[in-house]
Amino acid sequence: MSLQRRHLSLALVVLLTATAGCTGLLGSEQGPGGTTTATTSADANGPAPGSSGFDAAAVERGHFATLSDSSFTTSLSFRLSTVRDGENRSVFINRTVAVDRESGRSLSTGELVQPNGDALVTTTYTADGTTTERRVLARGDEDLTDYRTASAPYDGQVQPVNDSGVIDRSLLQSLGADIDWTYAGTETVDGVAVSRFEASGGDITGFAADDAVSANVSANGTVDSASAAVLVDGDGVVRSFHYRVTTERDGQPVTVTLSLSVSRVGDTTVTEPDWLSEAEGRRS
Repeated sequence: MSLQRRHLSLALVVLLTATAGCTGLLGSEQGPGGTTTATTSADANGPAPGSSGFDAAAVERGHFATLSDSSFTTSLSFRLSTVRDGENRSVFINRTVAVDRESGRSLSTGELVQPNGDALVTTTYTADGTTTERRVLARGDEDLTDYRTASAPYDGQVQPVNDSGVIDRSLLQSLGADIDWTYAGTETVDGVAVSRFEASGGDITGFAADDAVSANVSANGTVDSASAAVLVDGDGVVRSFHYRVTTERDGQPVTVTLSLSVSRVGDTTVTEPDWLSEAEGRRS
């Protein structure tokens, strides 16, 4: 099966918004829209939503309904590895977002590592209608640090931590698009019982990145192998998702992996970062 340009666009929308101006891998976030409470129950498939196995619609509803009212922490990582001019080259993007509903604070940390080793780490803290951002660019032996601040209404590059967009809705919708999920049992994640569903083969579609990735994984490539696994709790929250595809472009191997986890639901606390006073001192 040909790997279409859209094959790998879901999570890069939310991976590292703060670095959108520094890499072509990133797009804009989408909010969740309206949410409704999912109807869930334990059944032969464990705590999976619905009584007939994987119910993507129930997962989508339950995931956003639960996280819209709860504190939580989510981590997302993306890696593209290929070979160019005889050398292994990889791009890493990692992002962690912590949302504390009780205090009204949110903190996100994103890391972009280029094939040449340059790394950009962006940390964004939002509280009381103000967002402060720290960017640290590591290039060779030099570290460059920059601070930026903005307040509502936001109309510039600095934007508040978007807790509604940390998991793009298109990801959840893609889970139910022409994918034959197989129930693989129950297990425990973060102390919570979950149902595990797996899928494999070239028919797995919808999990993708935008133009920058498509330039490496093109429509001329063929899928050598593809696999995905999703772990869902009884409320419909996607506690873990992993996707991996290997293909070939211009005779060279290309591997793309995407991983997501949601943890500490109802039990996430965000405190002021230790660099906040330095950022405020530079503004004064």
